[in-house]
Amino acid sequence: MFLKKIILTTIFLLNLSLFANDTFSVMTFNLNNFFDTYDDPNKDDKAYLPLSLKQNKNHIDACNQINVTKWRSECLYLDWSIENKDKKLNNIVSTIKSFDNLPDIIAFQEIENIVALKDIFDQLKDEGYKDYALIEGNDYRGIDNAFISKFKIQKAQHHKIKFSPKYATKDTRPILEVVISFNNKSVHLYNVHFPAPYHPSEMRIDAFKTLENLVASHTNIAIALGDFNVTSAEEMNNNTFVDLDKDWDISHLSGCEDCKGTYFYKRDNAWSYLDAIMLKEDRGASFVHKSIQIAKLNTNTNNKGEPLTFNEKNGIGVSDHFPVFAKIKIK
Repeated sequence: MFLKKIILTTIFLLNLSLFANDTFSVMTFNLNNFFDTYDDPNKDDKAYLPLSLKQNKNHIDACNQINVTKWRSECLYLDWSIENKDKKLNNIVSTIKSFDNLPDIIAFQEIENIVALKDIFDQLKDEGYKDYALIEGNDYRGIDNAFISKFKIQKAQHHKIKFSPKYATKDTRPILEVVISFNNKSVHLYNVHFPAPYHPSEMRIDAFKTLENLVASHTNIAIALGDFNVTSAEEMNNNTFVDLDKDWDISHLSGCEDCKGTYFYKRDNAWSYLDAIMLKEDRGASFVHKSIQIAKLNTNTNNKGEPLTFNEKNGIGVSDHFPVFAKIKIK
Protein backbone atom coordinates (compact mmCIF):
# COMPACT_ATOMS: atom_id res chain seq x y z
CA MET A 1 0.00 0.00 0.00
CA PHE A 2 2.82 2.38 0.90
CA LEU A 3 4.60 1.63 -2.36
CA LYS A 4 1.37 2.18 -4.28
CA LYS A 5 0.97 5.63 -2.68
CA ILE A 6 4.53 6.55 -3.64
CA ILE A 7 3.92 5.46 -7.25
CA LEU A 8 0.62 7.39 -7.47
CA THR A 9 2.21 10.49 -5.94
CA THR A 10 5.11 10.27 -8.38
CA ILE A 11 2.72 9.96 -11.34
CA PHE A 12 0.71 12.93 -10.07
CA LEU A 13 3.80 15.12 -9.65
CA LEU A 14 5.10 14.05 -13.06
CA ASN A 15 1.82 14.96 -14.73
CA LEU A 16 1.76 18.27 -12.86
CA SER A 17 5.31 18.99 -13.99
CA LEU A 18 4.50 18.14 -17.59
CA PHE A 19 1.42 20.36 -17.46
CA ALA A 20 3.42 23.21 -15.96
CA ASN A 21 6.06 22.86 -18.67
CA ASP A 22 3.34 23.22 -21.29
CA THR A 23 1.90 26.43 -19.84
CA PHE A 24 2.91 30.01 -19.31
CA SER A 25 0.94 32.92 -17.89
CA VAL A 26 0.26 36.44 -19.10
CA MET A 27 -1.25 39.53 -17.57
CA THR A 28 -2.37 42.90 -18.91
CA PHE A 29 -2.27 45.89 -16.58
CA ASN A 30 -3.20 49.50 -17.40
CA LEU A 31 -1.21 51.51 -14.85
CA ASN A 32 -3.25 54.71 -15.18
CA ASN A 33 -0.45 57.21 -15.76
CA PHE A 34 2.70 55.80 -14.20
CA PHE A 35 5.23 58.57 -14.87
CA ASP A 36 8.73 59.34 -13.71
CA THR A 37 9.24 62.65 -11.90
CA TYR A 38 11.28 64.42 -14.58
CA ASP A 39 10.13 66.99 -17.12
CA ASP A 40 10.38 65.69 -20.67
CA PRO A 41 10.55 68.75 -22.95
CA ASN A 42 9.25 66.70 -25.88
CA LYS A 43 6.08 65.52 -24.09
CA ASP A 44 3.18 67.11 -22.24
CA ASP A 45 3.96 65.56 -18.85
CA LYS A 46 3.55 68.75 -16.84
CA ALA A 47 0.86 67.22 -14.59
CA TYR A 48 3.32 64.59 -13.35
CA LEU A 49 5.98 66.76 -11.79
CA PRO A 50 6.84 67.56 -8.16
CA LEU A 51 4.75 70.41 -6.77
CA SER A 52 7.94 72.43 -6.26
CA LEU A 53 8.33 72.64 -10.06
CA LYS A 54 4.77 73.86 -10.61
CA GLN A 55 4.99 77.29 -8.99
CA ASN A 56 6.18 79.31 -11.97
CA LYS A 57 3.87 81.47 -14.08
CA ASN A 58 4.48 79.56 -17.33
CA HIS A 59 3.37 76.29 -15.75
CA ILE A 60 0.31 77.81 -14.10
CA ASP A 61 -0.75 79.59 -17.29
CA ALA A 62 -0.37 76.37 -19.30
CA CYS A 63 -2.45 74.39 -16.80
CA ASN A 64 -5.21 76.99 -16.83
CA GLN A 65 -5.63 76.37 -20.57
CA ILE A 66 -6.85 72.82 -19.85
CA ASN A 67 -10.62 72.57 -20.24
CA VAL A 68 -11.25 69.37 -18.24
CA THR A 69 -11.52 70.30 -14.56
CA LYS A 70 -9.93 67.10 -13.22
CA TRP A 71 -6.96 67.33 -15.58
CA ARG A 72 -6.50 71.04 -14.86
CA SER A 73 -6.50 70.35 -11.12
CA GLU A 74 -3.89 67.57 -11.52
CA CYS A 75 -1.72 69.89 -13.59
CA LEU A 76 -1.85 72.59 -10.92
CA TYR A 77 -1.89 70.68 -7.66
CA LEU A 78 -0.77 67.04 -8.05
CA ASP A 79 2.51 66.57 -6.16
CA TRP A 80 4.25 63.89 -8.24
CA SER A 81 7.29 63.74 -5.96
CA ILE A 82 9.75 60.86 -5.86
CA GLU A 83 8.12 59.77 -2.60
CA ASN A 84 4.63 59.65 -4.12
CA LYS A 85 5.85 57.99 -7.30
CA ASP A 86 7.51 55.30 -5.19
CA LYS A 87 4.29 54.76 -3.22
CA LYS A 88 2.42 54.04 -6.44
CA LEU A 89 5.30 51.86 -7.63
CA ASN A 90 5.08 49.77 -4.46
CA ASN A 91 1.31 49.39 -4.91
CA ILE A 92 1.79 48.24 -8.52
CA VAL A 93 4.38 45.68 -7.46
CA SER A 94 2.20 44.47 -4.57
CA THR A 95 -0.67 43.87 -6.99
CA ILE A 96 1.55 41.79 -9.25
CA LYS A 97 2.95 39.85 -6.29
CA SER A 98 -0.56 39.03 -5.08
CA PHE A 99 -0.61 36.06 -7.47
CA ASP A 100 0.64 32.76 -6.06
CA ASN A 101 2.55 32.29 -9.30
CA LEU A 102 3.56 35.60 -10.80
CA PRO A 103 2.68 36.04 -14.49
CA ASP A 104 5.49 35.07 -16.85
CA ILE A 105 4.79 38.01 -19.16
CA ILE A 106 3.16 41.31 -18.21
CA ALA A 107 1.87 43.86 -20.71
CA PHE A 108 1.63 47.38 -19.29
CA GLN A 109 -0.26 50.35 -20.70
CA GLU A 110 0.01 54.01 -19.66
CA ILE A 111 3.65 53.93 -18.59
CA GLU A 112 5.76 56.94 -19.49
CA ASN A 113 9.15 55.61 -20.52
CA ILE A 114 11.98 53.14 -20.01
CA VAL A 115 12.94 54.85 -16.73
CA ALA A 116 9.51 54.17 -15.24
CA LEU A 117 9.52 50.63 -16.63
CA LYS A 118 12.93 49.87 -15.15
CA ASP A 119 11.62 51.02 -11.74
CA ILE A 120 9.09 48.17 -11.91
CA PHE A 121 11.51 45.67 -13.42
CA ASP A 122 14.14 46.30 -10.74
CA GLN A 123 11.58 45.56 -8.01
CA LEU A 124 10.57 42.30 -9.70
CA LYS A 125 13.77 40.89 -11.21
CA ASP A 126 14.35 38.68 -8.16
CA GLU A 127 11.04 36.99 -9.05
CA GLY A 128 12.55 35.59 -12.25
CA TYR A 129 11.95 38.41 -14.72
CA LYS A 130 14.77 38.59 -17.24
CA ASP A 131 13.85 41.11 -19.90
CA TYR A 132 11.74 44.17 -20.69
CA ALA A 133 10.72 46.20 -23.73
CA LEU A 134 9.38 49.68 -24.34
CA ILE A 135 9.63 51.72 -27.53
CA GLU A 136 8.89 55.43 -27.32
CA GLY A 137 5.71 56.26 -29.18
CA ASN A 138 4.28 59.57 -30.31
CA ASP A 139 1.53 59.99 -27.72
CA TYR A 140 1.56 63.69 -26.89
CA ARG A 141 1.57 63.02 -23.13
CA GLY A 142 4.20 60.32 -23.44
CA ILE A 143 2.27 57.26 -22.25
CA ASP A 144 3.50 54.04 -23.86
CA ASN A 145 2.98 50.29 -23.87
CA ALA A 146 5.62 47.98 -22.38
CA PHE A 147 6.44 44.39 -21.42
CA ILE A 148 8.40 42.64 -18.72
CA SER A 149 9.10 38.96 -19.25
CA LYS A 150 10.60 35.88 -17.65
CA PHE A 151 11.60 34.85 -21.18
CA LYS A 152 14.15 36.52 -23.40
CA ILE A 153 12.48 38.95 -25.78
CA GLN A 154 13.75 38.10 -29.23
CA LYS A 155 12.18 41.00 -31.10
CA ALA A 156 10.28 44.18 -30.27
CA GLN A 157 8.70 46.55 -32.75
CA HIS A 158 5.97 49.15 -33.12
CA HIS A 159 3.10 48.95 -35.60
CA LYS A 160 1.27 52.14 -36.43
CA ILE A 161 -2.49 51.77 -36.67
CA LYS A 162 -3.78 52.34 -40.19
CA PHE A 163 -6.87 54.50 -40.09
CA SER A 164 -9.38 54.90 -42.91
CA PRO A 165 -9.18 58.16 -44.94
CA LYS A 166 -11.77 59.85 -42.72
CA TYR A 167 -9.40 59.55 -39.74
CA ALA A 168 -6.10 59.55 -41.64
CA THR A 169 -4.91 62.67 -39.82
CA LYS A 170 -5.62 61.10 -36.44
CA ASP A 171 -3.00 59.24 -34.50
CA THR A 172 -2.93 56.99 -31.48
CA ARG A 173 -0.62 54.74 -29.57
CA PRO A 174 0.96 52.09 -31.81
CA ILE A 175 0.71 48.36 -31.15
CA LEU A 176 3.83 47.00 -29.45
CA GLU A 177 4.74 43.52 -30.68
CA VAL A 178 7.27 41.27 -28.97
CA VAL A 179 8.30 37.73 -29.85
CA ILE A 180 9.41 35.13 -27.32
CA SER A 181 10.23 31.44 -27.65
CA PHE A 182 8.40 28.87 -25.54
CA ASN A 183 9.01 25.14 -25.98
CA ASN A 184 10.78 25.92 -29.25
CA LYS A 185 7.72 27.70 -30.59
CA SER A 186 7.55 31.37 -31.50
CA VAL A 187 4.94 33.32 -29.57
CA HIS A 188 3.92 36.79 -30.81
CA LEU A 189 2.37 39.13 -28.24
CA TYR A 190 0.61 42.33 -29.26
CA ASN A 191 0.22 44.98 -26.55
CA VAL A 192 -2.57 47.39 -27.48
CA HIS A 193 -3.99 50.65 -26.18
CA PHE A 194 -6.68 51.49 -28.71
CA PRO A 195 -8.32 54.94 -29.13
CA ALA A 196 -10.30 56.05 -26.08
CA PRO A 197 -14.10 55.69 -25.99
CA TYR A 198 -14.67 59.40 -26.69
CA HIS A 199 -13.22 58.79 -30.17
CA PRO A 200 -15.57 57.36 -32.85
CA SER A 201 -15.99 53.57 -32.79
CA GLU A 202 -14.75 53.49 -36.40
CA MET A 203 -11.26 54.28 -35.11
CA ARG A 204 -11.30 51.18 -32.90
CA ILE A 205 -12.62 49.14 -35.84
CA ASP A 206 -9.60 50.33 -37.83
CA ALA A 207 -7.35 49.38 -34.91
CA PHE A 208 -8.77 45.85 -34.82
CA LYS A 209 -8.26 45.57 -38.59
CA THR A 210 -4.61 46.55 -38.16
CA LEU A 211 -4.23 43.89 -35.48
CA GLU A 212 -5.85 41.26 -37.69
CA ASN A 213 -3.49 42.09 -40.56
CA LEU A 214 -0.47 41.77 -38.29
CA VAL A 215 -1.58 38.37 -37.02
CA ALA A 216 -2.40 37.20 -40.56
CA SER A 217 1.21 37.86 -41.61
CA HIS A 218 2.41 34.69 -39.84
CA THR A 219 1.10 31.35 -38.53
CA ASN A 220 2.72 31.36 -35.08
CA ILE A 221 0.95 31.57 -31.72
CA ALA A 222 -0.57 35.03 -31.40
CA ILE A 223 -1.78 36.76 -28.24
CA ALA A 224 -3.32 40.24 -28.21
CA LEU A 225 -3.73 41.86 -24.82
CA GLY A 226 -4.18 45.29 -23.36
CA ASP A 227 -6.70 48.10 -23.22
CA PHE A 228 -9.02 47.72 -26.23
CA ASN A 229 -11.26 50.58 -24.99
CA VAL A 230 -14.49 48.87 -26.08
CA THR A 231 -17.22 49.86 -23.63
CA SER A 232 -20.16 47.61 -22.84
CA ALA A 233 -22.44 50.06 -24.71
CA GLU A 234 -20.26 49.83 -27.81
CA GLU A 235 -20.09 46.07 -27.50
CA MET A 236 -23.89 45.94 -27.34
CA ASN A 237 -24.21 48.09 -30.44
CA ASN A 238 -21.41 46.59 -32.54
CA ASN A 239 -20.98 43.04 -31.17
CA THR A 240 -17.24 43.69 -31.23
CA PHE A 241 -16.04 40.85 -29.03
CA VAL A 242 -18.86 38.49 -30.05
CA ASP A 243 -17.76 38.78 -33.69
CA LEU A 244 -14.09 38.44 -32.75
CA ASP A 245 -14.92 35.31 -30.76
CA LYS A 246 -15.31 33.41 -34.04
CA ASP A 247 -11.53 33.51 -34.58
CA TRP A 248 -10.20 34.46 -31.16
CA ASP A 249 -10.54 33.00 -27.69
CA ILE A 250 -11.32 36.03 -25.49
CA SER A 251 -10.64 36.10 -21.76
CA HIS A 252 -13.97 37.38 -20.43
CA LEU A 253 -15.96 35.16 -22.83
CA SER A 254 -13.93 32.07 -21.93
CA GLY A 255 -13.65 32.35 -18.16
CA CYS A 256 -13.97 34.67 -15.18
CA GLU A 257 -17.71 33.94 -14.98
CA ASP A 258 -18.10 35.88 -11.72
CA CYS A 259 -16.30 38.99 -13.00
CA LYS A 260 -18.21 42.20 -13.75
CA GLY A 261 -15.58 43.95 -15.84
CA THR A 262 -12.20 45.63 -15.63
CA TYR A 263 -13.35 49.24 -15.64
CA PHE A 264 -16.39 51.04 -14.26
CA TYR A 265 -17.33 53.61 -16.90
CA LYS A 266 -19.03 56.36 -14.93
CA ARG A 267 -20.40 58.12 -18.00
CA ASP A 268 -22.56 55.06 -18.76
CA ASN A 269 -22.83 53.97 -15.11
CA ALA A 270 -21.81 50.50 -16.28
CA TRP A 271 -19.01 47.96 -16.12
CA SER A 272 -16.94 47.35 -19.24
CA TYR A 273 -14.23 44.93 -20.28
CA LEU A 274 -11.90 47.57 -21.64
CA ASP A 275 -9.02 45.23 -20.83
CA ALA A 276 -8.78 41.72 -22.24
CA ILE A 277 -6.50 38.90 -23.35
CA MET A 278 -7.25 37.44 -26.78
CA LEU A 279 -5.74 34.23 -28.11
CA LYS A 280 -5.85 33.49 -31.83
CA GLU A 281 -7.52 30.12 -32.39
CA ASP A 282 -6.05 27.18 -34.32
CA ARG A 283 -2.46 28.23 -33.65
CA GLY A 284 -1.56 25.47 -31.17
CA ALA A 285 -2.44 27.25 -27.93
CA SER A 286 -5.48 27.55 -25.67
CA PHE A 287 -6.52 29.15 -22.41
CA VAL A 288 -6.51 27.25 -19.15
CA HIS A 289 -10.04 28.55 -18.69
CA LYS A 290 -10.23 28.27 -14.90
CA SER A 291 -7.09 30.38 -14.58
CA ILE A 292 -8.65 33.52 -16.09
CA GLN A 293 -9.15 36.08 -13.37
CA ILE A 294 -9.24 39.77 -12.54
CA ALA A 295 -7.00 40.97 -9.72
CA LYS A 296 -9.28 42.56 -7.10
CA LEU A 297 -7.55 43.29 -3.79
CA ASN A 298 -8.18 45.50 -0.80
CA THR A 299 -5.38 47.74 -2.06
CA ASN A 300 -6.80 48.30 -5.57
CA THR A 301 -10.57 48.19 -4.94
CA ASN A 302 -12.85 50.81 -3.37
CA ASN A 303 -15.82 50.15 -1.10
CA LYS A 304 -18.12 49.91 -4.16
CA GLY A 305 -16.02 47.14 -5.67
CA GLU A 306 -14.63 49.44 -8.37
CA PRO A 307 -10.96 49.97 -9.29
CA LEU A 308 -9.27 52.32 -6.83
CA THR A 309 -7.05 54.95 -8.43
CA PHE A 310 -3.88 56.09 -6.71
CA ASN A 311 -4.29 58.93 -4.21
CA GLU A 312 -0.99 60.67 -3.48
CA LYS A 313 -2.37 62.21 -0.28
CA ASN A 314 -2.82 58.87 1.49
CA GLY A 315 -0.70 56.62 -0.75
CA ILE A 316 -3.62 54.24 -1.36
CA GLY A 317 -4.82 52.85 -4.68
CA VAL A 318 -3.28 51.72 -7.94
CA SER A 319 -5.27 52.29 -11.14
CA ASP A 320 -8.72 52.87 -12.60
CA HIS A 321 -8.37 49.49 -14.38
CA PHE A 322 -8.24 45.98 -12.94
CA PRO A 323 -5.50 43.71 -14.33
CA VAL A 324 -6.45 40.53 -16.22
CA PHE A 325 -4.49 37.27 -15.76
CA ALA A 326 -4.60 33.99 -17.69
CA LYS A 327 -2.60 30.82 -18.17
CA ILE A 328 -2.03 29.56 -21.71
CA LYS A 329 -1.38 25.94 -22.62
CA ILE A 330 0.71 24.98 -25.62
CA LYS A 331 -0.59 21.92 -27.42
